[in-house]
Amino acid sequence: MEKMEEMMHLPYNTTVKLMLGSLERNLLPDTVIRRLTRLLLSTRLRSSYKPSSELQLSELLQFAHSLQDMPIAVSTDVPKSQHYELPTSFFKLVLGNNLKYSSCYFSSASKTLEDAEEEMLKLYCERSNLKDGHTVLDVGCGWGSLTLFIAKNYSSSRVTGICNSTTQKAFIEEKCRELQLQNVDIIVADISTFEMEASYDRIFSIEMFEHMKNYKDLLKKISIWMKEDGLLFVHHFCHKAFAYHFEDKNEDDWITRYFFTGGTMPA
Repeated sequence: MEKMEEMMHLPYNTTVKLMLGSLERNLLPDTVIRRLTRLLLSTRLRSSYKPSSELQLSELLQFAHSLQDMPIAVSTDVPKSQHYELPTSFFKLVLGNNLKYSSCYFSSASKTLEDAEEEMLKLYCERSNLKDGHTVLDVGCGWGSLTLFIAKNYSSSRVTGICNSTTQKAFIEEKCRELQLQNVDIIVADISTFEMEASYDRIFSIEMFEHMKNYKDLLKKISIWMKEDGLLFVHHFCHKAFAYHFEDKNEDDWITRYFFTGGTMPA
C-alpha cells in the first residue's frame, strides 16, 4: 500500500500508466481502484467544464454541428480487432447467458445477471410496441441477444441482424441451429456503407450510435429501411452534459486505445 501511495504522487501520466498496468495484472486492492477511478473521472470533468453555461452550450452546439461534416463512422475496422473478433469463449466468461453486450435492467424481479438481461430485452420490445409478425432489423446486433430473443418470443416475426464480425455471425447462426430457429438472417456489413432495398416494421439500434459520427446521414440511411408506419428504437449511452470524441491522447485514454477507437460520447 505504501508503494501505491508513492505512485499517486508521480506525474499524472506516469501514475495512470503504472496504475492501469497493475490493475490489468489484478494487483490493486479495491480501495486503490476506487481512488484511481475518482482520479480519472475528476480529470475528465475538469477538462470538460467551461467557465460559464453560455460557453458550455456553445461548445456543445459546435460539436453537434461539426458531426454533420464527418462521415457516418470512422475507424470501423479497428473495433473488430479490439474486441468484436475475440473468441466468443471469452465473452461467455464475462457476460450473461444471452451474451448481451450492452446494459441490463436490474428490476426488483432481477436476481441474476441473466434475469437483468431478460428484463432489458423485454423492455425493448415493450417500448418499441413490437408485435408478433412484424419484420425486424437489429442494427449492430452483437452476439444476437435481442435478435434471438425476438426470434424466440415472436415466432411469426422475421428478424434480420447486422453485425460487423464473422465471429458474431457464426455464433448467432450456431445458436439458431441449436434452438431450431428458422426466422433469423444475419448479415456481416459496415453499417456506414451498407445499402439494401428491404424495409422493416421495427428497427432496433442498441448501443451502436456511440460508434457513429454523422447521425444525420445515418438516420437518413435508416429511414429508407423503414416501412411507412415503421418505428426506430434507439438505445445509447450518453453523458448528461458533455459530448466528445473518444481520442487516444494520454495514458488515461485506455477505453479509446483498447476498446472504443472511433467512438463518440453523445450528450
